[in-house]
Amino acid sequence: METIADGLRSIYKLIEKGQLDNALWEITDLEENLRKKCPGLIDKYHLKTYFSKWRTRLLRTNAQGIQLVLSELDLLIRKLDQVVID
Repeated sequence: METIADGLRSIYKLIEKGQLDNALWEITDLEENLRKKCPGLIDKYHLKTYFSKWRTRLLRTNAQGIQLVLSELDLLIRKLDQVVID
């Protein structure tokens, strides 16, 4: 059973390691997965906005933007820990 938080944790770890290209890939993959399996959750938790902001911040690769992404990921991981995708 996979939760949204599992996908977010994966993205968080990649960003921490400096693997921004892989993190961008995982963001896209998580978004597509959510669209297929439970599109209502994207709207309910405003995830489309988060995904868009994260892509923009990670593409700019400035330290402050990356810290903001990590901060938002941390909050969402705690908030969505019990929300199941499958």
